Formats: sequence, structure tokens, C-alpha cells
Amino acid sequence: MIKLIALDVDGVMTDGRKYYDKEGKVRYKKFCDKDWTAIKRFKALGLTVVFLTGDPFNVEIAMRRNIDVYVNRSDTHHTDKIHMLPNLCNEYSVEPINIVYVGDDIFDVRLLAAVGYPFCPSDSPSCVKAIAQHLSGKGGENLIMELFERLDLAGKLPRYSFHDHLEKVYEIDIKEKF
Repeated sequence: MIKLIALDVDGVMTDGRKYYDKEGKVRYKKFCDKDWTAIKRFKALGLTVVFLTGDPFNVEIAMRRNIDVYVNRSDTHHTDKIHMLPNLCNEYSVEPINIVYVGDDIFDVRLLAAVGYPFCPSDSPSCVKAIAQHLSGKGGENLIMELFERLDLAGKLPRYSFHDHLEKVYEIDIKEKF
């Protein structure tokens, strides 16, 4: 049973492109609104959604959307995301087998290999595709909605009444600050 949805950000929630100013600071990234809706849908079903990212730029975005975020890179260190797994399991009382993880790059390989439900976008490198289920979309292009629908059709999500589900999505939406 799925209990936690963990998402990489750059290349999953976005198309992986970053737009920099002349000082080398990231100024903006492009996200898909339907993916934010899919996250709300997961949350409305009682599932926890977290971001695992190497870019601190994503922290404020996640906080404004009421999504827990874990950063594995700073100016002084870069740790493998697999080292986040024990903390995730303890923090959310889950086993690795109950975790969905969507990652797109070599930095995600070890964590993808350790969870019960590994997924990747279609434009991931072959080393990622070798260990994860392929979604047909690319990062930042409705990928998380595709994940929601695939898991729902496979019977992997809690059962729900669409009307009640929609009301819960609205309740979650009103609490976001964007």
C-alpha cells in the first residue's frame, strides 16, 4: 500500500531548465499547474507528498504549497538522496516498500532502487529507466497528474468518491499561498 509520494523537483516537477541572472543565481523555473493539482489530489486521499531536491531555490515554493521539502545539496556538501530514506521512513512511519519516488537523473538512482514504487519521466537517462517504471510524459509536462491517474487506474490509491475528493482538494487549495 502506498503511504508516501516523494518527488524530485528539477526534471520531474519542472522540465529541468533553470533560468539564471548575470550573477549566476536561479531566477525562475517553469512548473505545470496540473501537477500541483495532482499533488493536492494525493494529499486529499490522505497520502503525504514530499519534495527531495538538490536546489534550495525549491524550498520556498514547496513551503508556500504546504509540502515538506528536503534538500541534499548546499554550497558545502552534496549527499546521495538514499541517505534521506531512513529519515523519511522514521518521520512518516513508512517502510521503503510503501514509498513512490519519481526521479529523473543519476542522482536519483540509488533511492529509486530502494523504494517500492520507482517512476521516471520519459526523458530520463537509460540508467534511470533501467530501474524505474517509465511515465510517458517528460518532466514539467503534466507528469504528476499522469502518475496519479496511473496509480489510480492500477488500484494502488485509496478508494474515493469523486465529489468528496473534490471537496478535500478545494480545502487543500485554499491553504496554499501562491
